[in-house]
Amino acid sequence: MKIIIIEDEAAAANQLKYLLKQSGFEHEILTIIETVSEAIEWFTKNDSPDLIFSDIQLADGISFEIYEQISIKTPIIFTTAFDEYAIRAFKVNSVDYILKPIDEESLRFAIEKFKNQQLIKQEVFQQLIQQQSFTPKNYRKSFLVKYRNKLIPVKTSEFAYFFIENGLVFGQHIDGRKLVLDFKLEDLETQLDPDEFVRANRQYILSHESVEAIEPYNNSRVMVHTNPNSPFEIIISKEKVTSFKKWYEKG
Repeated sequence: MKIIIIEDEAAAANQLKYLLKQSGFEHEILTIIETVSEAIEWFTKNDSPDLIFSDIQLADGISFEIYEQISIKTPIIFTTAFDEYAIRAFKVNSVDYILKPIDEESLRFAIEKFKNQQLIKQEVFQQLIQQQSFTPKNYRKSFLVKYRNKLIPVKTSEFAYFFIENGLVFGQHIDGRKLVLDFKLEDLETQLDPDEFVRANRQYILSHESVEAIEPYNNSRVMVHTNPNSPFEIIISKEKVTSFKKWYEKG
């Protein structure tokens, strides 16, 4: 567990270091910071620690100035000789608020509180991962499309690709019909199965079945040929070529 101590009194910092060692809490003290300005510089240049012990009144101001200027998500255990800052402390990422002089019992209570919060976060995270793993996403299976003054049902699998032309979005049916859709291409992208459809560029979403050939194009790009033939060239940017090939090969 990587921690930092923000404390401008050497005696108080040494006492905290001693109590942390006595508590059996596995930790590594990355640094001890004495001022607001030093803290801002440190957080700007370094990765966030796992836990912060922070005094409030420092030599050049109060530590809240740090958290107002730098976005810090790290949990904070405040240590101070004054109790008037308690409400303000809990408006930031405060785990606990310990009044000086710090005793072993107060420190152990604060550490246990921190551990419990981390455990809850981990459990919630695992639950979200499991939900995403076991809850299949319902991708769009069909559309109702205006065609010759009627609404006709069209299965998603019957579209070869989707594209923009003159500000309108069209679905190219495998039978050759070009059907107007009342969607944005960005909305379609989230509704289509990513194993079957891919956003090729700003103008096209292609189905796996529509791809007939891929040929080299200038500047390390590629051109995709489709069936039915597309009305415009379908160019894959250099940045997307690798991911496009992996998508096609995976299918």
